[in-house]
Amino acid sequence: FIDCDYDSDVWFKRMKGMEFEPERGIRCTACFDMRMEVTAAYASKHGFPIFTTTNATSRWKDITQVNQSGIDAAKKYDNTEYWIYDWQTDGM
Repeated sequence: FIDCDYDSDVWFKRMKGMEFEPERGIRCTACFDMRMEVTAAYASKHGFPIFTTTNATSRWKDITQVNQSGIDAAKKYDNTEYWIYDWQTDGM
C-alpha cells in the first residue's frame, strides 16, 4: 500500500470554477484524474506494474468514472497498467 502525497494547492487550482458541480460530475472526474496521474507516475517510476485506488470502494462514487481515470493515467506509461476491480460491497 502506497499513499502518495496529496497537494491541496494543486487540487484547488484544478477545481477552480467547478465548486458547485454535483457529486459524480466533472469535478469528480478532474479530481480522479489528478490523483490517478500522480499514482501512475509513482507506480511507473518505482517499478510497480499495476496500480488501483480505494476511491472505487465507495458507493457514492461512480466506479466507471473512477476506473476510466485510472485507465487514462496508465496509458501515459509503457510499464504500468490500472487494475480494474469492483471493490464495492454492501457495507461500503
